[in-house]
Amino acid sequence: MSTRQQVVGAILGEHRALSAVIEALRHVAQALEQGSLKPDYVMLWSLIYYIDQYPETHHHPMEEQALFPAVRARTPDLDEVLDELGRQHGASRAHLDELRALLGNMEAGIPGARSAFAAKASSYAGFHQRHMLLEESRVLPTAIELLREQDWEALLPRVQQRADPLDGHAVNSDPWFREFFRRLVAIVPQPWGLGAPR
Repeated sequence: MSTRQQVVGAILGEHRALSAVIEALRHVAQALEQGSLKPDYVMLWSLIYYIDQYPETHHHPMEEQALFPAVRARTPDLDEVLDELGRQHGASRAHLDELRALLGNMEAGIPGARSAFAAKASSYAGFHQRHMLLEESRVLPTAIELLREQDWEALLPRVQQRADPLDGHAVNSDPWFREFFRRLVAIVPQPWGLGAPR
């Protein structure tokens, strides 16, 4: 496997893992609002924890500090797209903070909190879906076309710096994430997990 394939594969793998977690959050929030599921606050807080600890503190900074500058250095054609993605990365943290506050309200039994949490989880899922689509349809194809071998070699250590805790090795070696992954797969609807199809 080439260096380019390793980098692109790692980024796409992180996107798939984040999509599964956010889809789980949206699915559970919707089921809670409908009354078809009892709140599992350990699982809900675990979903928020994963998003906070991996995508927000590793994946997005890696893109901002390594991938995007490498693309900018090869072409100015994507400057506006990269600027917009940077703004979205900043907005993502605010969305997550709001989800965290709404989850606390729901756990405290505040009236209307379930509906507000479900609505926010749904909008957050849509936000991230559009964000990742923009990266995968514009940034990655341009990177594949224009980046040189030395660019990919510089990017590889950044994507490997902190392995996604939902990859196979981390799941198998860390008891907390092994249990988190087991519960995640059980509740996420197909095709992301083993739950009932949407």
